[in-house]
Amino acid sequence: MAKAPAKKTAVKKPTKKVVIKKPKPLALKKPVAKAPAKKAVKKSTTPDYFKLPFEVYYSDHVGVNQMEFKSDVKCKSFRDVKVVHQEQGGSWGLSLYCPKNNGPELYCCLTNGHDEVQPEWLDYLDEENIDFNSGTNYKVVVEGNEIRFEYLTDDEEDEDSEEYLDIDNMDYCCSYTFMTYELGDSCPDYIILDADDTRIKVNLDGYLLDENDDATEEQIIDVEKLIESDELSDYEVDELWDAKNKWVESILKKDFPKDTNLSLSFKTK
Repeated sequence: MAKAPAKKTAVKKPTKKVVIKKPKPLALKKPVAKAPAKKAVKKSTTPDYFKLPFEVYYSDHVGVNQMEFKSDVKCKSFRDVKVVHQEQGGSWGLSLYCPKNNGPELYCCLTNGHDEVQPEWLDYLDEENIDFNSGTNYKVVVEGNEIRFEYLTDDEEDEDSEEYLDIDNMDYCCSYTFMTYELGDSCPDYIILDADDTRIKVNLDGYLLDENDDATEEQIIDVEKLIESDELSDYEVDELWDAKNKWVESILKKDFPKDTNLSLSFKTK
């Protein structure tokens, strides 16, 4: 009798252990402390007029002084210059400009503190009319290291004299002409502040002017307070001799560099 086939013993496979991975705890970021918000600083919108260019306007007569050197020979040295011709007259509607205002310059104009003539820091800008109505000739004398302008003698003006100076037939002989405005005897109508931008027009008391140049109630600059403080009174002014001397120095430097040891005498005309 056939044996029944032996039953296969089932081999149990080992069960796999399921490893459950625990999620890593999330690292908590520490909150970053925010810097306190900066408070906005309000900047002043008022320009510092004592640091900005300005203009000065004179409607009335301002004296004008112009001088030029002449000679009847080719000038190899300053001693060859024979005559200085002077013209005098007046200007109306004169505008002057200060490009480099450090404060004292504006103070000077607000207080009309000029000496005899226009200082170096005020440049010519424009004028409505100019008229020369008198002319004078002076002879140029060089003694030692001093230059003097002196009145002509009768012989130097006499055509029949050997010493006669035929000035009308002389040529102008130097690079620069002297010209200055005599501000000491004049008073400006107004000043234009911030001349290159907003162009605020004020009178000498610092009050804003309207379109008809009439003073308003708005005071832009308290001039009386400035005068009391005396903080801006250190400014440069020129007498007529100072201006002439600077002119002579510039000509010596430009045209006669070997004669720069010469200087204008205080006793000159």
